Amino acid sequence: MNFSCIEIINYFILLTIIFLFTVNLINIITIKKISRYSRSLNSSNRCENQEYISVLIPARNEERIIGRCVESALNQNYNNFEVIVLDDNSTDNTSKILSEIRNNRLKIIKGKQIEDGWVGKNFACKQLSEAAKGNYILFIDADTILEKNALENSVKFIKSQNADLVSFFPRQITISFWEKIIIPLLHFVVLTMLPLILVEKTKRTSLTMANGQFMLFRRTAYDKIGGHYSVKNRIVEDVWLGRKIKISGGKLIFADGTDIAYCRMYKNLNEIFEGFSKNIFPGLSFSTAGIIFVITFFFFLYIIPYIMLIYGIIINTGTLILTSIISIILAITIRITHSLKFKLPLHSAFFHIISSISLIILSINSYRIIKFGSGAVWKERKYPETMIKQKIRE
Repeated sequence: MNFSCIEIINYFILLTIIFLFTVNLINIITIKKISRYSRSLNSSNRCENQEYISVLIPARNEERIIGRCVESALNQNYNNFEVIVLDDNSTDNTSKILSEIRNNRLKIIKGKQIEDGWVGKNFACKQLSEAAKGNYILFIDADTILEKNALENSVKFIKSQNADLVSFFPRQITISFWEKIIIPLLHFVVLTMLPLILVEKTKRTSLTMANGQFMLFRRTAYDKIGGHYSVKNRIVEDVWLGRKIKISGGKLIFADGTDIAYCRMYKNLNEIFEGFSKNIFPGLSFSTAGIIFVITFFFFLYIIPYIMLIYGIIINTGTLILTSIISIILAITIRITHSLKFKLPLHSAFFHIISSISLIILSINSYRIIKFGSGAVWKERKYPETMIKQKIRE
């Protein structure tokens, strides 16, 4: 049987998507659900011998959500913890809202002016860690909302797994059209391209995943890697912290925490554009080849099949039509598994081609602003490429 060049390309695309579908299915089946593991442990005498946890929240201009975040952290069915919030020189009503929350467990810190060579969030987290007393420290973003069982379940999990760092994607709340289109790509990229079992089982730093929305450390492990000083100028500090844990010989687990926390990352297209643009190129270690790979990868795997389908219909080639339809259906099915497993919007799965085009545009913009523009921008602070690429002195 003779195959044209176009048919060979289409078969290659299909085989690649089948491989990614398999990786995704393995991840869906094997990912550890924190609440399930915690329920399996003996919950008797739950108030005895509890580890002391410090919940640490950096906040800069978070008036929209900081009150709910802090109240959720304080409203836990766990007894032995403190909540420390750092107001990172906010210019909105964040400070006023924090001052109105009355609770003996809560401590509010006024952040220092950022020092040279630091990314703002990392400098805030460094100050928080210095104030923390817990033998476990939990960093959450100011837009992360904890369920009442979050501390109890997560500390049971990290102890039962003998882990040094546990992180996960909270349930992502998406309201606007572009949130529903773009935010689920976080799950898509991780679950199709990173075998999560290898994040835990191997020491390869290239197989690392962590999420700053929820990062629970053993204090000893955090101090061993040098804390946030070791990633002081890193934009994607969460993944770098995960790598440091692995390098130090520690154990990292990226789990499923969908039912113990939730988060609305961005509330409009402008925030999505700014947030993703600051992260993609740095997340690829400032690799031009990496950006080209991502753009090419998403274009060929998730856009070309639609073009091939149309072309196959025009020239009436059944094989081309069939392979294109299977590729499209498999990609959508992957998205559907994420919607069902992680409570993402189901209908957004059917707009995967728009999601893919959006990621390509975001990748190009990330490269543009960091390589040729003023650098990454977040919370009214600018970070030029020369600063965020600089090697950190140990």
